[in-house]
Amino acid sequence: MEAYGKEDSTLYEYERVLREFQETLSVTPSQAGRRDCMEYISSLRSRGLSESTISTYASYVHRFYSYLVKAEEYQQTSNPMALVVEEMTESIDKNPRRRELTVDDVRGFLRTVNHPRDRAVILTLFKTGVRAGELANLRLEDVSLEGLDDELGVGGGPTRPDTLLVRSDHTGNKRMRDTRIPVDRELHRELARWLRVRPEGGDRVFVPLSSNGGDTLSSEAVASIMRKYTEPYGWWSSDADMTMNVTPHYCRHFFTTYMRDASGDDALVKYLRGDVGGDVIETYTHQWGDRVRENYHTFIYELL
Repeated sequence: MEAYGKEDSTLYEYERVLREFQETLSVTPSQAGRRDCMEYISSLRSRGLSESTISTYASYVHRFYSYLVKAEEYQQTSNPMALVVEEMTESIDKNPRRRELTVDDVRGFLRTVNHPRDRAVILTLFKTGVRAGELANLRLEDVSLEGLDDELGVGGGPTRPDTLLVRSDHTGNKRMRDTRIPVDRELHRELARWLRVRPEGGDRVFVPLSSNGGDTLSSEAVASIMRKYTEPYGWWSSDADMTMNVTPHYCRHFFTTYMRDASGDDALVKYLRGDVGGDVIETYTHQWGDRVRENYHTFIYELL
């Protein structure tokens, strides 16, 4: 992690959590299995830690094993924390206090967003479930729009037309593996509309509009773009419970809920969210055309 340029504070937190994890094990970390990881989570809960803190610690352990699996330096063939994190994600997403919006509600909201960049940003969040940081990290090469790649200067990464490639190896992305998300008709149109007027410079799809804003957006900037429209619309307030504010994370919840309910295919939704690895990810990688693209286009909602 030091070689990858992580800050000292990040290194400290990872080492602290990983050593604490090691101390809870009755076996060596290389021998740990899913049950050992579950016992670790149970030990965190017994200390009265919040769910968000437990989720953060679990993600540190998950990334540790994920790296070892990728580097082929782990004697097991799969990440023992993967299923545990997956199950935790499911329970976190079922927050009964979260604001409930319908597809028609979102359609009405999007009519208030006319700027090409902002419209493309918000539509991408709602239609793909990507995190704010993952959206900010999208490079031009990570987007393919059938028939327009050469004209718009995009493509090369996804290898399939009308696709977004969300990379797992990009700093800030929280994916177990690279994920290829289909682009439907209306997202194709809005991304093309933005890319035709996008200021030159940099390799990111979404860039600041001011000349002094650099050539990249931060995840905070993505959240700010959304708040510019949700606050006057009554969907964001500094005085509100944060679970009621419509933010990029809310878009991820919205996408998850509606796609899961419409398709009944929990594994597909987990693949698109980037929550799973192992056999599920391999199945959807090798059968991408008839499993991911077809089902996505069948069940994704239209918002414009």
